[in-house]
Amino acid sequence: ITSEITTGRRKQEETMLGADQAQNGETIQEVEGEPESEQPKTGKKVVDFLTCRGFPLSIFFIVGNEFCERFSYYGMRAVLVLYLTFYLHFDEDTSTSLYHTFIVFCYATPLLGAIIADSLLGKFKTIFILSIVYVVGNVTLMLSAIPPALNCSETAYRVMTFGGLALIALGTGGIKPCVSAFGGDQFQDHQKHLLSKFFSVFYFSINAGSVISTLLTPVLRGDINCFGPESCPATANDNSTNRTASKCGGEDCYALSFGVPAALMIISLFVFLGGSRLYTKHKPPGGKNIFFMFVGCIATATKNWLLKKGRRKGVKFIHHACPTYPVEFANDVWAVLRVLVIFLPLPVFWSLFDQQGSRWTLQATRMNGDIGALGHIKPDQVQALNPILILVFIPIFEFGIYPLLSKLRLLRKPLQRMVCGMLLAGIAFLLAGFIQLRVEASFDFPESGEARATFTNVIPNSTLTVGVVNGSHNFTVAYEQNVVWVTSAANHTLFVRPTNNSRFTMTTGFVHLDSKEMARVILASDDSNNLVMFAVPGDFGSVPTSENATVRSISVVGEMIDVELFKPESCGEEFHYYASDQEFGNHTPFANLSVAKYSYTVQSSINHKDYKTNSLGTLRGGGVYSVIFSKPNKTFHVTLAEDAPPDSVSIFMQAPMYILITAGEVMFSITGLEFAYSQAPASMKSICQAGWLLTVCFGNIIDVTVAQSQIIKNQAIEFFFFAALIGLMAVIFAIMAVFYKPVEKQKDLYEEETVALVSKETDSEEELATYPDSSDL
Repeated sequence: ITSEITTGRRKQEETMLGADQAQNGETIQEVEGEPESEQPKTGKKVVDFLTCRGFPLSIFFIVGNEFCERFSYYGMRAVLVLYLTFYLHFDEDTSTSLYHTFIVFCYATPLLGAIIADSLLGKFKTIFILSIVYVVGNVTLMLSAIPPALNCSETAYRVMTFGGLALIALGTGGIKPCVSAFGGDQFQDHQKHLLSKFFSVFYFSINAGSVISTLLTPVLRGDINCFGPESCPATANDNSTNRTASKCGGEDCYALSFGVPAALMIISLFVFLGGSRLYTKHKPPGGKNIFFMFVGCIATATKNWLLKKGRRKGVKFIHHACPTYPVEFANDVWAVLRVLVIFLPLPVFWSLFDQQGSRWTLQATRMNGDIGALGHIKPDQVQALNPILILVFIPIFEFGIYPLLSKLRLLRKPLQRMVCGMLLAGIAFLLAGFIQLRVEASFDFPESGEARATFTNVIPNSTLTVGVVNGSHNFTVAYEQNVVWVTSAANHTLFVRPTNNSRFTMTTGFVHLDSKEMARVILASDDSNNLVMFAVPGDFGSVPTSENATVRSISVVGEMIDVELFKPESCGEEFHYYASDQEFGNHTPFANLSVAKYSYTVQSSINHKDYKTNSLGTLRGGGVYSVIFSKPNKTFHVTLAEDAPPDSVSIFMQAPMYILITAGEVMFSITGLEFAYSQAPASMKSICQAGWLLTVCFGNIIDVTVAQSQIIKNQAIEFFFFAALIGLMAVIFAIMAVFYKPVEKQKDLYEEETVALVSKETDSEEELATYPDSSDL
């Protein structure tokens, strides 16, 4: 199995505990005796094995099950942070915290699954029962995204979401250590030479499920309109009567993007059950679980050491657990503790790595994903670069980079490669920080204490002069021209007078501007040819995503009108923006529309007679627009005004980030997994793999802590912080690696200490006979 560690973190997830539990099982079998096993049944008779080209038929069901399960998990996770942010209305810090909390539980529960499988139910029943829990979690999460069907409050949807995620974490984490080991159980002694090919296919199915689902579920979310713009949880203060695409992503179909993974998980369960009569099922051996023995040994040593019971100079701490535990077992525990200690700096790598699905995805929502005639890259699709690059990088590193480095006498040791992987992740976050600075610079928002007013003149053939009463500053605004005025946040008294049209007289008015506000001031005339000036606040909320444009309509028409914006190529009953009963000076709230070319229709609110239908123009991702309807000379006219520019930083700038962190993953994760396996004693390999999994868990706890503390307010600075943190941890880890002695060099020392310890502890053959050996456990 060690020689087949070739496909990155997806491999790690499925084999860390499971692949080595087979060896654990063998160790326990030597202690407890051979466990009973059920051979595959055909219904009439028991046969030794059923094969296809030498492989057990049962493994095809296991591989199919794994593909569907990984599709379900990564497909759901790809859109999760956007669902929390734009559908359930959590702020970005809270959404990030919830996302990483979910991953924490996904990587904490494998230990529970391993204990249940080894001590109580066996692998088959554990996978079956926890898969049912998994399915219930997926279905619950899907139902939380179907508002028209349930008509619940936002709080109810949040509770359903958290309940579904908890069940998914228990399901995926619980089966994680069991599936690959259960696949290994299917091979008879004469088939062991096929194990490597099985694991290669098994790991390929993991990556295939990940790549396909990460590319597909964002399309299901963004390109399919399930329920129309009303598909949002109702909030307490939501009393809008206008049918508009909501800020929570009314055009996004999260129900479908969760429903397809749920369907795949149901298929996964049935595929697994389909091979039930073909499986070789080992019953759990019973007796003491290796994990509990490990903890018990440490607890006993601690207790005896603290109570000074049998404390002896020159004896290792762990040997204070003797004679309760055999010396050989205590040595194995000590070897594992040495590995776990060197793991201490490693969670920081995972704290960076798992931000691909949270902070990096949120950054991508502020970037331009336009790829011309090919369409638009969605922010949650960029994550697919990681599994794709994994498949590309592994052979490149194994057959190209590593042999070259060996010839140059560089990075030949596992710990050296892990340090290099950590540094590559740090460089990736440095890039993320600089890109974030560019993204934030493109927002062009006013500073604190400042405000920005954009003046728009909708009077044909006119040029108006605007200025501050009793002030020296004034400027001219031509027809359909937008003039930006940056000033202090305060109440301002302004005047407007005609520059080239004598039929209007000067007028004055008050404009209130709050700190950081981006208001639009409309300059118009009423039916009596009086100049009118009114301000429309720029309350568009958070910065729109790259997939959407934020739009509102402003009426400068002396009668009530209905307004509809639609895509010309749309068919059926699909609509995108509808505002009714608009009158002079009225404006609608901002709404999110998908990026596309739009047309408009204006009709009377009284008799619903169509006044005008025409092309509006293209709404670009991240842009904020005001659609101003006026009726000069009794003819409807529409002005598309830009309140904030669309996204200008290309999403392709994230590609080097993914290349660097994936290269870091190959050098860190795969090497670290093999290191943990090779350094663990034969009886303790599952413990070491559990410790490796827990580094992922604790890494995500770091993310939750940083996000929830909100000590770092600026996202770019947060990226730089993580880059500096992993740089520091890489230095610490490098120092620890210098003093670490591989298990091969420790073997002779352990044998000498064992002999010395027994000679010190034993005064007679009778006393020596009271010491338990491995068989007693």
